Formats: sequence, structure tokens, C-alpha cells
Amino acid sequence: MGEGWDEREERMALRMEALAASFPSLRGAPGADPWNACALNLWACQGVSHGERCAARFVLTVWNQHEAWECGRFEIMEALQVWDAGHTAAFVAWARAPWWA
Repeated sequence: MGEGWDEREERMALRMEALAASFPSLRGAPGADPWNACALNLWACQGVSHGERCAARFVLTVWNQHEAWECGRFEIMEALQVWDAGHTAAFVAWARAPWWA
């Protein structure tokens, strides 16, 4: 967990790790586990696929929807056009009971 994090931040980091892990392409991605939004953002700016970038954008938006992430803004229509069934299912599972960090 992040150094100096309080109990709430640690709980949210665990939720973010679980959310990231629900997207097949984010399993093992830098910043996904342990949770580190800056590392995930940097990873998504590098040579990743379009679907991977969309998944990272989504997870980062759940973490902080107001941040102007360098990897770009999450767009649902764009993501649904490139995601496979596993990625779409991960998004739908979150959308059924949405939460934000």
C-alpha cells in the first residue's frame, strides 16, 4: 500500500486492485497490483494495445474522474468497440453496482 495511507485509502486501494484484476489485460500490469495510479497511467501511455489503454483509462477514471490522465480520457463507446467479452463483462459487473474511489 502507499506509504502514509490511512485505513480508508488502503481499503480503496484493495478495491482498485480487485477492479483492475477483473480486466484480463490489466492482470500483472504495473500499477494494477499493488495499486499505484501513476504507474498504471505511465504503463498505459506506452506501447499497449487499444483495449489495454481503454481498460486502464476506465480504472483510472474510477480512481479519480477529475484527473487529466496522460493516457487519455475514458470513452465508453470507444472501449466497447475494442474490448473482448472478458473486458466487457468486467465493465458490466462494475456498472451493475458502480462505486468510485
